[in-house]
Amino acid sequence: METNKSKIDQLLQKYKEGNCSLEEIEWLQHALSATDIGDQDAIDQAIVTSLLQPSAAGKMSESRQKIVLGNIKKQIQQGTQERDKPKFSIGWPYWAAAACLLLFIFTMLFWQQQTSPVQADINLVRMQDTTGDVVNPGGNSATLRLANGTLLELDKQASGIVMGESITYENGKSIAAAALDKQAMAADPSKLILELATPLGGIYQITLPDGTKVWLNAGSSLKYPMSFAKNERRVRLEGEAFFEVTKDSARPFKVLSKGQEIEVLGTAFNVNAYPDNTAIKTTLVKGKVKLSNNNRYSEAIYLLPGQQSTNTNNGKIQLANVDTAPFTAWKEGLFYFDETPLSDALQQIGRWYNVEVKYKGEVPQTHFYGRIKRSKPLREVLDVLEEGGLRFELSKSDEKNILYVRPL
Repeated sequence: METNKSKIDQLLQKYKEGNCSLEEIEWLQHALSATDIGDQDAIDQAIVTSLLQPSAAGKMSESRQKIVLGNIKKQIQQGTQERDKPKFSIGWPYWAAAACLLLFIFTMLFWQQQTSPVQADINLVRMQDTTGDVVNPGGNSATLRLANGTLLELDKQASGIVMGESITYENGKSIAAAALDKQAMAADPSKLILELATPLGGIYQITLPDGTKVWLNAGSSLKYPMSFAKNERRVRLEGEAFFEVTKDSARPFKVLSKGQEIEVLGTAFNVNAYPDNTAIKTTLVKGKVKLSNNNRYSEAIYLLPGQQSTNTNNGKIQLANVDTAPFTAWKEGLFYFDETPLSDALQQIGRWYNVEVKYKGEVPQTHFYGRIKRSKPLREVLDVLEEGGLRFELSKSDEKNILYVRPL
């Protein structure tokens, strides 16, 4: 008996420090039920005291919590049956504490089941305490800069605008009519350059004067004329956009971005030309496009449906056959990962949720697979990515959300 008592005392001390293994807690549970009533009172008091220590609770895994939960249930039942006996009168406050702790552990278990399919750790708890665990997804958001410099904040309840003799939302509601330069419009509207821009976490659509539809992804901008010239249609892109070009054999449609020029008559394609990317990726869905580098002596190439060009800063253009879906899924409201490198996946997430991504330690060169709705809160997306052997911590600095990435 003395040997068991000594071992129980040692384990209780380890538990108070948060260092008990699963096997040791199981042994402690069995030893507790086999101990005589007098000693059990002392053990119960020590166990409740140690459980109420923040260090122990903070390090407790889900499996350990379940075992302790069962143990506390058992002790509360025994205490209820025996509390009328004189020798238990002193121990009653500890049963009240145990009951409160039982409710606390139930809450923790419920929280873990709702927020992550994998075991939560103390860093994720801190993340939630700091930010409220609410980083909402992006949505319709854009500004329109007119030729005279007037900057208009566009309606977030609308998904896009339509260019014509005036500028309207898709529902026909007029915008900015009074701000347009009537005199310049009468002279040559093709020289009036406007700019549609989306912030990080924003997306917007525009129908250009020729009927071409353009979807702008987060953190992007499109410069275009109020009316296209008679011999060509020319726009300038920074960021990412999907184009559905109206066919016009007399006026080629040209997209300029980071020294690259795309020329088409009528087609559908995606261009990813963010300033911080080392290459421009052009993905052709249908039709045919001619692609060349401005001010370089490389030959132009032609893309066919299902092909993607990678245009690096040194002017080299590489072609590959690809599944176009992962590169255009953003337009349909999806993250589509198909052997997507970690850096690329987090770049997409950072732009959509407007968070700055930073790495802690040596992050594994992992790849991701699967489709996730972009309408989900950030935490749900991170839960999926954590299956790849990562952990995420979110903090706020100067009103900017920062997402730290670290390996397990």
